Amino acid sequence: MRDTQNKKDEIISMAMEVFAKRGYEGTTLDEIAGYCNITKPAIYYHFKNKLALYEYVLCTQFEEMAKRILEHTDSGSAEERLRAYIVTFGQYLIDNPTFSAIFSREISIGGATLPQGCIDELSKTLKRLSKILEDGVKEGIFQDENPFLVQMMIVTPLSAYHTTKPLRQKVADIVDNKYLTVEFADVVDSLAEKIISAIKI
Repeated sequence: MRDTQNKKDEIISMAMEVFAKRGYEGTTLDEIAGYCNITKPAIYYHFKNKLALYEYVLCTQFEEMAKRILEHTDSGSAEERLRAYIVTFGQYLIDNPTFSAIFSREISIGGATLPQGCIDELSKTLKRLSKILEDGVKEGIFQDENPFLVQMMIVTPLSAYHTTKPLRQKVADIVDNKYLTVEFADVVDSLAEKIISAIKI
């Protein structure tokens, strides 16, 4: 039983890597099986098909991200909770680099292959963000803003910055600019300050 669970964990881990590199459409179960040194039927033992595997690996990530965000934005002023929201999302990307790549791909294609379960988990975080922004308006510190726009102000630059590290390094080798090599954690803090400043009254 232990070997079976270990093999399932290996399939999930490798699937995350391949989906991050090739996206849902560009990934095959044959490729994942090859990397895991198993046969494709061995994947079918754990997952019905490629969609089931993609849904499992991705929705598990969305569920964990939503759990962390909800835990870290449960109390405090609206400003404190918004900062915690942004920093928690950024830290999740740091802890889960393959998730960042997959999420960026999904954003670029309008979530075309994003399973419904993932959308449900993402909706939990958007609902929390909406509440934070509403509370900020009631507290007299935030302007009334579109929550989805604020969500994109958080997700898009952080996901893009995180996934473009190799490109930024190549450019930094040519262009002498200190900002091209700023560490991701520092960018998260900087973005949090910029977003909060942008929506404050």
